[in-house]
Amino acid sequence: MSPPGSGDHRDRSVTDRRTVAGVVLLTILGLAIRLYDLGGRVFHWDEGRVGYWTLRYAETGHFEYEPIIHGPFLRIVNGALFGVLPPTDASARLVVALVGGILPLGALLFRAHLDRLEVVTLAAFLSLNPLLVYYSRFMRNDVLVGAFAFLALGFVVRALDTRQVRHLYAGSALLALSLSTKANTILYVLCFLGAGALLVDHRLARVVRRDGLRSTAVDWAQACWRGLVAVAGDRHPVGVLLSHVVGIGVVFLAIIVFFYAPRPDLYRAIGSPEAWSGVLHEATVGSVRELVDLWIKGDMQDNPYLTYLGHELETIAHAAAVTAVLAVVGFIVDGHVRGRDRVPAGRNRAFVAFAAYWGIASLIGYPAATDINAPWSAVHIVLPATIPAAVGLAYVLRECRAAIAIDDSTAGSPTIHVPEPGSAAIVLLIALTATGGLLAPTATYWNSTNSDHTAVVQWAQPHNDASETIADIEAIASHHGDGTDVLFVGADVDSRDDTFYVADESDADEMYAPGGWNDRLPLPWYLERSDARVDSISADADREEALADAPPVVIVHADARGEVEPHLDGYRVREHQLRLWNFRIAFFLEEDALRAARSGE
Repeated sequence: MSPPGSGDHRDRSVTDRRTVAGVVLLTILGLAIRLYDLGGRVFHWDEGRVGYWTLRYAETGHFEYEPIIHGPFLRIVNGALFGVLPPTDASARLVVALVGGILPLGALLFRAHLDRLEVVTLAAFLSLNPLLVYYSRFMRNDVLVGAFAFLALGFVVRALDTRQVRHLYAGSALLALSLSTKANTILYVLCFLGAGALLVDHRLARVVRRDGLRSTAVDWAQACWRGLVAVAGDRHPVGVLLSHVVGIGVVFLAIIVFFYAPRPDLYRAIGSPEAWSGVLHEATVGSVRELVDLWIKGDMQDNPYLTYLGHELETIAHAAAVTAVLAVVGFIVDGHVRGRDRVPAGRNRAFVAFAAYWGIASLIGYPAATDINAPWSAVHIVLPATIPAAVGLAYVLRECRAAIAIDDSTAGSPTIHVPEPGSAAIVLLIALTATGGLLAPTATYWNSTNSDHTAVVQWAQPHNDASETIADIEAIASHHGDGTDVLFVGADVDSRDDTFYVADESDADEMYAPGGWNDRLPLPWYLERSDARVDSISADADREEALADAPPVVIVHADARGEVEPHLDGYRVREHQLRLWNFRIAFFLEEDALRAARSGE
């Protein structure tokens, strides 16, 4: 005979395995969605500039932190990746897609605070939310900073749950990785601290009213000390804890220095110990100074708050309506509503409240903190909302199961029920696909560059019809002989002086490229990876003289096409939008050069 309770333990183990299986299934699904046709969308302007300077770093080995393009993570990691894989649109986005794809596994870190079905529903939101999917397929830092901070929080929570200090090392490393991607990590930490302070205040006020301030303070101090002793696991807990604090700090600092230290100074310091002080200073104090000069002393946050807030709400309404509605449901349910299936009334879990406060703080704070009105900032609001939304969806599923159950044993009627967490992933997929199709149309166009989809697609996204022309330009540059491959013709259009013109093309080798170089984005990424030789002429240049011996590719703003076309006999011309709207470009491709490139001559 089995000992008492052995069957319960076995059932619980099976259920836990099903929970893990459900999370893993959703993670695999999320990875597949993110990796499918990853290079199918033309690079965005932001992707183009970071990609260009990543190629420059990979070629020269020179790197210095520039806060205007955020943290160094992508340039350092992709610079190394391009030594293994060719620099394609897909490979450049690969790291972001992988991090966004494995994020649903992080739901398991909160299993002590969420029930089994809630863990699976959390994984479902992290895997399938249209906004998280779209920007996981985008070479930008927002999903990276959010995912790393989310996982760092998970490991800290896991350390508190298990009293195992190794989780704090993992949390420290992930927080440092988050900071290496973008300074938004500071906002995450502030939101964590603020949400935690609200929880402590609520619980402290409740206990103080019951037990008195002095008794409460003594009890909390003793409880904290017992927890620290349990973590230390030694007769000298203070010394052990201090050693762990130092170790955790060293892990954090080592990652920060690795990413923020200038190159090649970092590599020189490995063989020259006397150089370490300068490298450490530049990686820490110097980086902070650069960040403060740009984002604090500058005017990067000088924006109309209500306009930006309205845009955040519009993005959430289009790309995360299901998440937002269920987050409200989950927050209310967890505090006040008795559910079915043996779920107690008003669990009022600290972790669910913490996530709700974190999400509210992000919604209030990001419109003030962000420098550009862009949908990617809503990623940082959706991430915390997935936790109460998971609670809300689990509650709805349980209520649906109870509502459709047919249990009439006397009549011999069958019982219909929603399956347990392992199979619930299938139910969740059907439910989220259905609601996503109605309320979040972005779920169907993860590669979209459609100007009608501006709730998620940022305005500096070129249209995908330019991809064939870009491929032809790269082929021409690769096969063309000596001389300039691509000539940009400046023009005074679109409220800009000398669009495309750069007086000295070599100036674009470093960050903060001058003149009209930014108007060319994302083309510099494609031209650099094909080793194209690029030049430009100003709007004041004599067109006839400048184009007398034109290179095989000439690019001009569409409004100035008529000034160029008469001088380019034997060229095929195509026009494409290099933004969602109002920035149409004319590409002139020499017919003979194009035929030669296509035939491989």
